[in-house]
Amino acid sequence: MMKNDAAPSPSEQEKKKEQSIGRRLLNALIHNWGWKVASLALAVCLWGVLITQDTSLPRTKTIEGVRVSVTNATTLRSNGLIVVSGLENLDTVSLRASVPQRNYNTVAASNYIARLDVSQIQSAGEQTLKITATASNTSQYGTVLEVLNPDVKLVVEEYGTLSGVPVEVRRLGDVPEGIYATSITRSTELVDISGPKSIVEKAARCVVEYDQSTLSLSNSPNTVTLPFYFEDAEGNVLDGTNITATPRGQVTAIQRITLTQNVYAMTRVKVDENSLLRGEPAEGYAVSNIRVIPTSITLAGSEVAIAPYLEEGAALFPYDPVDISGQSRTVSQLLYLNTPGNMDYISNNTVQVVVTILPEEFVKLSTDSNP
Repeated sequence: MMKNDAAPSPSEQEKKKEQSIGRRLLNALIHNWGWKVASLALAVCLWGVLITQDTSLPRTKTIEGVRVSVTNATTLRSNGLIVVSGLENLDTVSLRASVPQRNYNTVAASNYIARLDVSQIQSAGEQTLKITATASNTSQYGTVLEVLNPDVKLVVEEYGTLSGVPVEVRRLGDVPEGIYATSITRSTELVDISGPKSIVEKAARCVVEYDQSTLSLSNSPNTVTLPFYFEDAEGNVLDGTNITATPRGQVTAIQRITLTQNVYAMTRVKVDENSLLRGEPAEGYAVSNIRVIPTSITLAGSEVAIAPYLEEGAALFPYDPVDISGQSRTVSQLLYLNTPGNMDYISNNTVQVVVTILPEEFVKLSTDSNP
């Protein structure tokens, strides 16, 4: 007798075997499924508790506002180079750090140090450097994983120096009336400068602008500390952003120069013409004109010393007048004045006196024609 059912093929047997395995796995998963879900939830909770209690485990945190410091600028200058742009907007940076969990909530930007090492630069031109960062204490603040946007583009030039640039005081405004100002004393007469070679080599003078209109007798000596700038030989102002200046022969950089000036009360006192001559000219001759050069003298001193010379009619007198006795021609003589000794400034202590002597008829004629 023949059987109608054929034996299953190997592929069918394999398929049935896989289905049987699948059913067994499904049964294993759904068997006591409630307990299994509860066990998984419990495991997650236990893991969370362990993580929370183990404060040494790290967590990743983004730190913003880490201040960037530029390092090895001196080394760069010793290599004959200087950065002229690219650092002006370099302030802070953000980074990602792996922080111990115990300090995760308290860690701050001040716990990290970001640096831009310019000693990496080897030539002039455009350069791109990367900012690096570390924690100030790795055991407390972990390690820096990366600096966000670390690339900094810089422009670099050759470094140059120039010694003995003269300091020029450029006076603005007028000295107030009634005040005499002495010469100005500078804290330094010459400066040595360094910076981008293309700018340094053009510097012809260091200029300090000084406003004299603010001088006051109540503030003497007048001392001010003022900024300065540099000009080329044609008077064009140079970009001093990257220029460093030091007093000649010194090493400490300065940004201002101190000016000192003494101020005194001032007045002009006339020379008394009536006291300039002695004697009479020769018979038949007369004095036609007396010319005094200068006609007045500037005196400057303390307000107490100057007070007598502010009064109406104040005048200066010569030690010895011009002796015109028996003279029949013009006489010119230098006279020394009896000037006060308590003054801080006297413009002249001598005057030139020119006495014109003419025949009397010419003097009378001149007088009649000029009533």
